[in-house]
Amino acid sequence: MITAGRWLLLAGLLFMVTGDGPASTIRVSKWLTPLPFLAYPWLYLALVLVGAACFIAGGGVKSWKPSHLRFIVVPGVALVGAFLLSAATSLVHTMSAMALLSVFGIVAVCWILVVILEDERLREAIWPTLSVAVLLLAVRVILWRRDEGLNVVAFQVLNNYWQGKLQLAWVFNLMAPLLLVRAMGEPRRRLAALYWVTWVVTGVATYLLFSRMGSIVFAVATFGVWIFNPRQWRKALIILIVGLTIGAALVARSDKMSRFLVTTILEPGRDPGVEQRFGVWREALQLFRSRPITGTGIGTYDEVTYRLDGTTAEPFFRQYGWHAHNVYLHILAETGVLGLLAWCFFWYSIIVRLLGAWKRGDPRYQIYAAGALWAVLAFLVLSISEVLIGARVHASFRMNLTVGLVVVLGLHIAAEIDRQRGLH
Repeated sequence: MITAGRWLLLAGLLFMVTGDGPASTIRVSKWLTPLPFLAYPWLYLALVLVGAACFIAGGGVKSWKPSHLRFIVVPGVALVGAFLLSAATSLVHTMSAMALLSVFGIVAVCWILVVILEDERLREAIWPTLSVAVLLLAVRVILWRRDEGLNVVAFQVLNNYWQGKLQLAWVFNLMAPLLLVRAMGEPRRRLAALYWVTWVVTGVATYLLFSRMGSIVFAVATFGVWIFNPRQWRKALIILIVGLTIGAALVARSDKMSRFLVTTILEPGRDPGVEQRFGVWREALQLFRSRPITGTGIGTYDEVTYRLDGTTAEPFFRQYGWHAHNVYLHILAETGVLGLLAWCFFWYSIIVRLLGAWKRGDPRYQIYAAGALWAVLAFLVLSISEVLIGARVHASFRMNLTVGLVVVLGLHIAAEIDRQRGLH
């Protein structure tokens, strides 16, 4: 039972991260998919839950109260409490109730992952699994973009569940720092090679999406990992050389879009999407000012914003995921000052924990802690320009679980460092 549970869990996590199988075709007009059932959007969650049930029934869980999570109890309770208060005073109680159910579901799945990943064999196997998942996703993005044309704006890549270029950029940036540090610290050559190849291909796929924030965060997180591990300067030099070589080749093949990407990074005002975001942010602040303490209600943004006079919200997304294009403003509008403070306290606690683990760790685990820290920082920076974690929408529910997986893995790394130092 335990072995079956491990395999099912790994399969579920692979499908979750890689965005399922393609529903119809891998490329724009070629390579029809022979197994469309692999694109069933809830397959990953079914595999994870069935795997967890098998693992638990087989007696694989040693403790339901992992000691390394004590530090997060108070921030977690404060955050959930703020969400509950927001739901109680919501302008649309039914939507808030659905959002709360999603939040509880995310917490439950993350808790299951925490206790199950205490299993050393599963914890070791998850890294190659995630590497394969990200590699499969990145290869599909590259194939799709090559068929579309590298001088064409990327909007959607339809051979995976994530589809949108921003969702894809988030997944790549969440996983890239973790895979980079695994490549740098893995003593087994074949596994190290797998992590290196995955990281490089992920970088290529991220660039070909022509997401400004995604490209910037990828570069900054890579540089940050090196800054936190200066003794790895030889490997960092290899990264730089490989990155510059691949970057030069990509720029040569996509000169038009590369100029647009660089120009809009240097002069954001030349991108019409920037002005739209400013308008959306003003509406989010308007909603906040109307209910500053507890907000309009968790999970209600894509309804209450349409009640504003002269709203810029697109009609298609009413009750279907319209958001504030900024996580912090979105939370402020929906849950008020209390919710935003609790949110910041929660992530501050995680950052302090990972930073402390990095300071205490031996050279190898110090690298791993740095990767987890920069993955979390990547998420927080990406959150400035998008909201992909509104739990009431399935795609965002899935993104929440992916972010949760990154945090769970990072906290397990911190716990391993403490165990080595005899602190637990």
